[in-house]
Amino acid sequence: MAERIPPVRQSAIRDPQSAIDGYSLCQPDPSKSCGACCGLYNWEDHSRAALTPVLEKRRDLFFSLGRDPGVFQKAYDQEIFPPNPKLLEEIHNCEFLGFLDRERKRVGCLLHPSVNEGRDLRDYCFYGKEICAGHFCPSHTHLNRAEQKSVLAALEDWYLYGLVVTDIDLVKEFFHHVQTRLGDSLREERLEETRVRKALREFFALKESWKFAAGRKRLGKYYFSHSEYQLARIEYEKNWRIKPSRFDKILLSLESEFQTPEDVFEAEAIIEGKIAGFLKAYEEGSSIFPLRRLCCR
Repeated sequence: MAERIPPVRQSAIRDPQSAIDGYSLCQPDPSKSCGACCGLYNWEDHSRAALTPVLEKRRDLFFSLGRDPGVFQKAYDQEIFPPNPKLLEEIHNCEFLGFLDRERKRVGCLLHPSVNEGRDLRDYCFYGKEICAGHFCPSHTHLNRAEQKSVLAALEDWYLYGLVVTDIDLVKEFFHHVQTRLGDSLREERLEETRVRKALREFFALKESWKFAAGRKRLGKYYFSHSEYQLARIEYEKNWRIKPSRFDKILLSLESEFQTPEDVFEAEAIIEGKIAGFLKAYEEGSSIFPLRRLCCR
């Protein structure tokens, strides 16, 4: 008989923001979580379709084998998955990262004490307990509270949430463009409104469904070759004799690759439409103080 899967206690998961603001970027709520620091997206094919069966297999094995890391490791080493090279060999892809719940909504560490009735089994993993417990990605300090809250409010999906919350450029550039046009800072409480959340979600969803996404050796603004990574660039002037896009950082975060200047213009129009949709939802929800829109360009 399969072992009962215990609930993960949210309060047991450390996060530098948690004690102050009452939320965690790593495990914010029952609908989503992030496993990027454990190598979740460090694969040439890091699509949802490629990652889901691996996370499911790890979860099922771990709990069916009595949550014994040693037994799990031997069994997992015998599993056969489709070939999928790593993007960067120096980054460890932890085999103890898997789904934490039956509904497959949240990914996380299968060795964490919140999963194992208080037992901390993380010394079985590559980095060990101390490193895992003390590591927090740059998003914890580089995204301000409103930027973090925008991602938390908009997304309820493990795959897209992890991609977006760790893409600092994408989030900050979105805020830069909308706040410049509003002539005001986004108000945190407004990010919880249903229409605003929907518009935010539609923009962030470009991260997964971008029409002009490059091949497998990209992750955000980085491209990988021969176990090395470099910053990607879009050669607007060299290739098409046009000025760099006002959305250049967003286009890079979306892993864009263009063949013609018309591709660039179409991509800009798509992003413009998402930003305009957000502004419309945000402004229409302001019933007390009318917000002044600045020039779009």
